[in-house]
Amino acid sequence: MTQPHFNQIAIVGVGLLGGSLGMAASHMGIADEVVGVTRTKASIEEARRAEAIDRGTTDLIEGIHEADLVVICTPVSHILSVLPEILSNVKPDAVVTDVGSTKASIVALGEKLAAEHNRKFVGSHPMAGSEKTGVRAAKANLFNESTCFVTRTAQTPSDAFVSVSQFWQALNARLVIARPDRHDRLVASISHLPHIAAVALVRAVESFNEDKNLVKGIIGNGFRDATRIAAGDVRMWEDICSDNRGEINRARAALEKSLTEILEACKPDTCSELGNLLQDARDYREFLDHK
Repeated sequence: MTQPHFNQIAIVGVGLLGGSLGMAASHMGIADEVVGVTRTKASIEEARRAEAIDRGTTDLIEGIHEADLVVICTPVSHILSVLPEILSNVKPDAVVTDVGSTKASIVALGEKLAAEHNRKFVGSHPMAGSEKTGVRAAKANLFNESTCFVTRTAQTPSDAFVSVSQFWQALNARLVIARPDRHDRLVASISHLPHIAAVALVRAVESFNEDKNLVKGIIGNGFRDATRIAAGDVRMWEDICSDNRGEINRARAALEKSLTEILEACKPDTCSELGNLLQDARDYREFLDHK
């Protein structure tokens, strides 16, 4: 793999993902300078103390106008809102990408604007993160051995695609190349629906109106493991669920069908069928974990 190099990388939104990107790019020598674009001056200072950026600004245009690579690391709705300003103001040879958890709407808008302004856009989605938020949770090795989607369509510039792909590979991420719609279908089932299911499980337990301290004292690792992601960033998940609601609903139908089959098999006269369902699920889960 060719090690990419950028004179300047601009990161729009220096939270967990953006901060980790900045740290990794600096530590691995991918960029001479990392510029962070944040909402407040306090955020700039926090990002600098964390060594996530070399310098920062609250002015979007100032932050991106000399960048060779711009990475938008904000919630989906904000990505969609800033793409017009970014793609009309970056250098002609700059490449713009993002880390949004949905891709169809972002790539459609990004490619439309890129064509209008003769600029380059490639959609990305690193499947790395945590229920923790903010630059204080950032770490340079966040993307090690993670999966990163890079989208490709008939409109994707080949040189920009290669540049973005090499960037993520340099951060030790495993690439998955997919069309935006296929990406959204896949992550609806393996990421978005599990998050909603975790939230639903927490709400179901809360609805029993048991003493919270009692519940806290008796829950085990099963509940903790199944619901850990429910503690994720609310704003981010509001955007994801809204933007990908069509694919999430398709995935929900499959979950409801599976849950119905399992509950129906819990009857005394269908215990062998229940065993088969449990064994099939166990086998598939073990396959997914097998190295």
